[in-house]
Amino acid sequence: MKKRRIVNIAVSIVVALLFIQLAVRNVDVAELWQQMKLATFYWLPFFVLALLASHWMRAERWRLLLANEKTYIPRSTLFAGVMLGYVLNNVVPRLGEVSRPVYVARKQGLSSSNLLGTIVVERLFDLATMMLLIVFVSLYLIRDVGLLEQLFGTESWPWYAYLAIPLFFLLVIAGIWLIYKVLNYSDQNEPFNSSILNSIFQKARSFTEGMISIRHVNNWPVFLLLTAGIWIGYIFMTYLPFYMMNFQSVYGLTMSDAVVLTMVSSIGVSIPTPAGIGSYHLLIQQSMSLLYNIPLVTALTYATIAHGVTVLLVFIIGPISLWWDKFNSLASGNPN
Repeated sequence: MKKRRIVNIAVSIVVALLFIQLAVRNVDVAELWQQMKLATFYWLPFFVLALLASHWMRAERWRLLLANEKTYIPRSTLFAGVMLGYVLNNVVPRLGEVSRPVYVARKQGLSSSNLLGTIVVERLFDLATMMLLIVFVSLYLIRDVGLLEQLFGTESWPWYAYLAIPLFFLLVIAGIWLIYKVLNYSDQNEPFNSSILNSIFQKARSFTEGMISIRHVNNWPVFLLLTAGIWIGYIFMTYLPFYMMNFQSVYGLTMSDAVVLTMVSSIGVSIPTPAGIGSYHLLIQQSMSLLYNIPLVTALTYATIAHGVTVLLVFIIGPISLWWDKFNSLASGNPN
């Protein structure tokens, strides 16, 4: 397992370096550095607020998925878990998706398998939201779909190839439900003679119960509002850095353009590289150049600063949130 993780990390670093090479191949690095030095940062306090609000709402939405748990989970613990996940994702791709539920489970004495299942369903919901955002951008904000196809390299795809994405999504949901039904149908009282098999069986059932936790959401309007709030936070985190080099006045970028770039960046950071390094930079650079005729070096300046600020803030806020959660735990008489 350790060797496999090392291989995965090595591959992700190589992929990140490849994306970085593609991003800087037509850019004068000296000019890039000069532009970065000219950038202003008066927008940064508002950026911090948008980041905090977005991640806090993610913790609140997760709390709705855990509504069926009998144990009360402090908001500070959920927020610390979310931030810990982001910190570790910035080091090892996808590690944060595991560490986040494990942290909360150990703090509260819950099943880590169950909580991991809630993370899976949350990510599936985010994927569905991202697909809706792509459709919205394609139909209403970028009328020339060919530009998006050129950006993502899908010009040669036949129309029916796009159906594979929602079809795969539906198959995953159906598979989760089927597995849950099969496990639930089986004898729940020691169905195997082996204690090891029984343990695996119980963890699998707990995991699938976590994946269908969305059925326990009692307040769907709040759940959807929090989801919208998370993405609005992302949009503001894209829009506010426009002010670093007056993109809003020089190139006429608006909030609508921030929606487009948020969609592009969400795809970039979903590629498994450490902190989305390289993939985010290349996609943002190419989309700014292709869609808004922004010079490559200027677009890369935006991507480098916006991404660097985000990663730095996560590394600062993450440990602070863990300390805050520890302080709250001690204040409430819980030593964990």
